Amino acid sequence: MRDTERVIQVAIAQYLDMRRICWWAIPNGGNRNIITATKLKAEGVKSGVPDIAIVHEGQAFFLEVKKPKTDTPKGRLSDNQKTMIKRIEKAGGEVSVVYSVADVINQLIKWEI
Repeated sequence: MRDTERVIQVAIAQYLDMRRICWWAIPNGGNRNIITATKLKAEGVKSGVPDIAIVHEGQAFFLEVKKPKTDTPKGRLSDNQKTMIKRIEKAGGEVSVVYSVADVINQLIKWEI
């Protein structure tokens, strides 16, 4: 995860904790050595899974955190992320791509969380 995305995700984590929402981060990113990556894949780690999972009133929600547009272009979804989002939605989950805490607040209002 790029540093800008990390800073945003930390702020989102603080906000979700403040709201006492049932949530957790999904640490799929990062550079790992081949042995660790092989072990994680065997344990079920999947490419493209969103960064944050939320469970509310029996429903699963996910947030994919991306870098907002600054002096460089905003972050974009990889093909694996697009595929996983479709799979999650087909299974009945909700997914939103967010670029800020304000985006999270607006999405939680839409999801009535």
